[in-house]
Amino acid sequence: MDKTKNIPVSKTRIGVLAVSMIGMAALAITPSYAAIAKFFSLNNTSVQMLTSLPNLFMMLAGIIIGKLTANKVNLKVLTLTSICLVTVGGLLPLIWHNNFLFLLFCSCLVGLGQGACTNLTQVLIAELLPETERETTMGLSTTFINIGGMIFIMGGGQLAASSNWVNNYWIYLFSLLIFLVVFLLLPFQDKKVAQADQQAKNNQIHLNKYVFESAFWAFMIMLLNNVLNNNISLFVVKENLGATTQAALTSTISLIGGMICGLFVGKIGKKLRSSSIALSLCLYGLAYLLIGLFHSLLIVFCGSFIVGAAMSIAMGQFPYLISLIVDDNSVSMALGVYVAIYSVGGVVSPLVINPLTNLVSQLGLNVFSISGILALLLALICLAVRYQKNLVLSANK
Repeated sequence: MDKTKNIPVSKTRIGVLAVSMIGMAALAITPSYAAIAKFFSLNNTSVQMLTSLPNLFMMLAGIIIGKLTANKVNLKVLTLTSICLVTVGGLLPLIWHNNFLFLLFCSCLVGLGQGACTNLTQVLIAELLPETERETTMGLSTTFINIGGMIFIMGGGQLAASSNWVNNYWIYLFSLLIFLVVFLLLPFQDKKVAQADQQAKNNQIHLNKYVFESAFWAFMIMLLNNVLNNNISLFVVKENLGATTQAALTSTISLIGGMICGLFVGKIGKKLRSSSIALSLCLYGLAYLLIGLFHSLLIVFCGSFIVGAAMSIAMGQFPYLISLIVDDNSVSMALGVYVAIYSVGGVVSPLVINPLTNLVSQLGLNVFSISGILALLLALICLAVRYQKNLVLSANK
C-alpha cells in the first residue's frame, strides 16, 4: 500500500518546506559577533562557540530523532516540539543576556531544535510524499533552508544595527510563524498508513558503509562551510570592509546563492551523478581563495554567493544519495546518523581551522585562503577514492 495515500501532497509539501526554513536558525546571531565579543571581552574562538557549539546538539538531535522516527513516533508532534525549542532558545536572551554561558545554553537549545528539524525535513519527505515528488522536494528544501537563513541572519543583523546586539534575538519571533504554518498544514500520519507500516516497525535497520562515507564527506563540508559563518562578520569588520550591516549582507548573499542554486540541485545531481560532491568542494576552494586573496567587499560578496551555492549542492544531494542505498525501514536512522556526524564538523571547525591558520600565518595565509586550499585538496581526494561513483554503482545494482 502506498504510504502517502490519503495525504494531501501540496499542503504537505508546503508544511515540509516551512520546517526546512529552521535549518539555519542558529546562525541568526552571527551579524553581532563583533559586538558580543566586545561586550564580553572575548576572543574570536570563544564568540564563535555561539554557532559552533549548537552543532554538537544538532548531533544529539540527529541520533534522538533517528531513533524516535524509526519507532514511528508521530512526526507532527516531533516537528512542532522541535520548532518550540528553537523559539524558546532564541527568545530567552531577551530576558537575560548578561552572562555569556547563558547565551551558550540558549544557542544549544536552538541547535537541538534546528538539528531535529533538519533531520525531520528529510524524514517527512521520505515518509509523507510520493516517490516521484521526493528528489524535487529535497532540492527545493535547500532553497527554503537558505530563504529561512536569509530571514534569520539579515533580519537579525538589521535589528542589531537599529539598536544593539541584544535586539538581534527578536528575529526568533519568525519561528513562531513557522510553527503556525506547520501546525496548520502538516498532517498527522493517516491511520491506514500507520497500519500498513506496522510490519515495517519490526524489521531490522541496516546501515551500510555508504551511509558513513556520506556522513564523513558531509562532516568535511560542514567544517568548511562554518569557516564563512564563523569568520565573515569578524573579517569584514577587521579588514575595514564594512560594519555590522555589511557583515549581515555578506551572509545574506551567501544564502541567496544557496537559494538560487537549490532550484537546480535536482538537475545538477542528474547531470553530475558521480561528481556533484567534488564540485561542491571545488566551489568552496574557489570562493575562499577569492575572499582570502582579494581584500574587497565586492569579492567577499562574490565568494559568499559561491559558498552558498556549494552548500546547496552538497546538502541537497547527500540525503537523496543516502535514500538510494538503504531500504525504506532504514531511511530514518540513516539520516539520523548522517545529521549526527556532519554536525560535528560544525563544532570542530574553529578548533581545526583557527590553529591551522595560526600555524601557517607566517606564509601570509589567512583563514579563508588556507580553507580554500584545504577544500581543493579534499575535492581531489573525493574524486580519487571514487566515493560518489561507487555509491551510485552500488545503488543501481
